[in-house]
Amino acid sequence: MEDIFLRSSSSSSSDDESGPVIIAPPLEDVIPLDDNVIEMLMMEDSLIRGQSNNNFNSSHGCIRRRNRRRMTPVGASIIDVAAMDRAAEENAAAAAVAADVAAAAATINIAATADTAATVNDADHSDMASANSELEKVRTLKGMFNFANNLTAGSSIEQEAKSTSFTEESKKYLSNVFSTMTVNVHEEMNNSINILFDNKKQVDEHEFAFDVIAEYVYDLDYANDFEKLGGFHIFLPCIRSEHPSVRIKICELISSLVQQNPYCQEKFMENPKYLNALMSMVENDPNDDVRIRALSAISCLVRDNISGFWKFIEVGGKDLIINSLKTPIDKLKIKAIFMIYSTCTLGNDVAEMYVDIGVVEIICSIIMGMEKNVEPFHHDLILSALNGLIRLSPVRVKEICSSLEDLKQALASLKDSYSTDESKYQDENDQVLWLMETLTL
Repeated sequence: MEDIFLRSSSSSSSDDESGPVIIAPPLEDVIPLDDNVIEMLMMEDSLIRGQSNNNFNSSHGCIRRRNRRRMTPVGASIIDVAAMDRAAEENAAAAAVAADVAAAAATINIAATADTAATVNDADHSDMASANSELEKVRTLKGMFNFANNLTAGSSIEQEAKSTSFTEESKKYLSNVFSTMTVNVHEEMNNSINILFDNKKQVDEHEFAFDVIAEYVYDLDYANDFEKLGGFHIFLPCIRSEHPSVRIKICELISSLVQQNPYCQEKFMENPKYLNALMSMVENDPNDDVRIRALSAISCLVRDNISGFWKFIEVGGKDLIINSLKTPIDKLKIKAIFMIYSTCTLGNDVAEMYVDIGVVEIICSIIMGMEKNVEPFHHDLILSALNGLIRLSPVRVKEICSSLEDLKQALASLKDSYSTDESKYQDENDQVLWLMETLTL
């Protein structure tokens, strides 16, 4: 069956005061439209006006001819039907057939419109059911963000439909979810502190309490509040715990509290037992991981803390550093080198102290066996530590390095090994070249 294709013209009614008109196709193609059909098409045009031509063509059952004849929209105030009247008078039979076609087209168009409305309605109900189902799965703030983001995705029409059909039950559930997400941080930390004081609690309960506290104390204000709540009193009982996991957790917590936090650093140093307990862990704990975490906590305590550093040295810090450098535990040795690297910049007197206790010789010996005994990703740190000492105490460090016969050969060998992949070991290669040039090796 042949159809008529309806489409908006290139000029709108705002450009032409007389309004758009129907341009009649050739006589053999004319299909006269009665008033009912015109009224129906006018109503349809008012619904689809403002939509794109593509949407019009695909969504509203547009009528097409094989020869693609086009006419402007019929929803206008002025309609020129003279050509159609003449065609009707000249070909009555064609008019009768055309009336049947128009009636059929109208029926199809109305059915398509109803079909589309039903589909949209079903889609809305389906979308709403899906949204409510997804909302019931929300348990965290991140989940709520994702849900809200998905809910507002799509066109403005879809957003309006979803917002207007959002049920009271869903709103109530949403409110409850937000209320459960509201956390009293001080109450959470205080409850966790009480759990850690309770020796009757299981190890996993203690570990969970540590995790809760750790979630907040990365914020300096909450870290300070933790001390004001009396949280520091858990240090000694946990350090003395028989469970290695608890001892590891307390060292990690201390690291988080005191790192770059002057208030907590000062409060921690006010009780000498805390630092002594950590140092004892580094020297004597039977668990290697505990020893490593304890030294890391001390490093966080004295880094950028000149007064705390010298207090640490006064109570045996020199021996602890030297013993850690000489330990067979590689990770503990690396932690000690990092402490030296990060604290030698506190002043020339600190660097001179490291030179006095033999740190330079030990680091050079590590470098001389580094190619075979140390993981490549630690090379840059070790070389940087020696470079830092040279910059702060050049005369003495150069004298020591020049006396070590194997150092030159070790540096040359490292340089050759780094040249195999210069892009990967660029920093290490630069460090070695600087050392060889500075030491004139």
